[in-house]
Amino acid sequence: MPAFQPTILLGVDVGGSHCAAAIAQPDFVVLGRAEGRGVPMRSGAAAATAASVADVTTRAAHAAGVTLPVDRAMVGAAGAGRALERRELKQALAAHGLARSLEVTADGEIALAAAFGTEPGVLINAGTGSIAYARDRQGRLRRSGGYGWQLSDGGGGYWIGRTALAEAASARDGGGDGSALLARLLAALKLREFDDLVRWCATATPAEVAALAPHVMNAAATGDSAAQRIMADAAAELLQLVRVVEPMFPPDGPLPVAAAGGLLRPGSPLLTAFAARLEAALPRAQLRDVTVDAPLGALRLAAELK
Repeated sequence: MPAFQPTILLGVDVGGSHCAAAIAQPDFVVLGRAEGRGVPMRSGAAAATAASVADVTTRAAHAAGVTLPVDRAMVGAAGAGRALERRELKQALAAHGLARSLEVTADGEIALAAAFGTEPGVLINAGTGSIAYARDRQGRLRRSGGYGWQLSDGGGGYWIGRTALAEAASARDGGGDGSALLARLLAALKLREFDDLVRWCATATPAEVAALAPHVMNAAATGDSAAQRIMADAAAELLQLVRVVEPMFPPDGPLPVAAAGGLLRPGSPLLTAFAARLEAALPRAQLRDVTVDAPLGALRLAAELK
């Protein structure tokens, strides 16, 4: 008789600038991981996102010593919060033969599963963009924000980068206290003067603007007053996302909250500012000290597939 082959699971997290995949057994023991460039999902452009997923998955499979296709896969992708985008990405992924059973969901949903499993809670995520995902005691899901830089994403990387550029422009005109921040942005972009920054902005993509956020956070950590003000305002934007989903939870009970995303890593100035805002505005909120490993959340959802 042939040897028993355990079910192999694949979980993938596709963000605005980063993609991560994990391959595991049914007990969620991870066999292999890989990371690469993220390509957020946009209607009509699923092929690029699927190619990024396929590349990272192939490398994860090599690290795990398994052959594709795996048995079950869940892909959580930025921009896949609507049915059309999910359908397009699922069809594009089918051509790569990554799994026998594969589903697509929003990246916020897999992060929520990573943070709380099937328990109720709120996941606030700040990376290139921002979003809050919540699950109540009945298992109902609700999101707040995450509609892209044109419509929302307050407190996310693009918002922070764009706000820092506005501070720099104000400093150039003699207003505000952003002169040190302007100098830091010029150095980060390897530009000589403000006019060079104006030219850079004329062609900068949202991802390139979002990539300024870590420099703003570093400035805040070293005491730059303009950068610290941006952190406080970004935290207020994130708090508003939590406020939108708060009514899902009984007013006399706790409000479990977890933070995820590249800008809310432990020790970051934005997480510090958000935690302070949350405690002041919503005393019943309980910000959990957990590491949200989104690919593991995707693995949990993959295990539920048939």
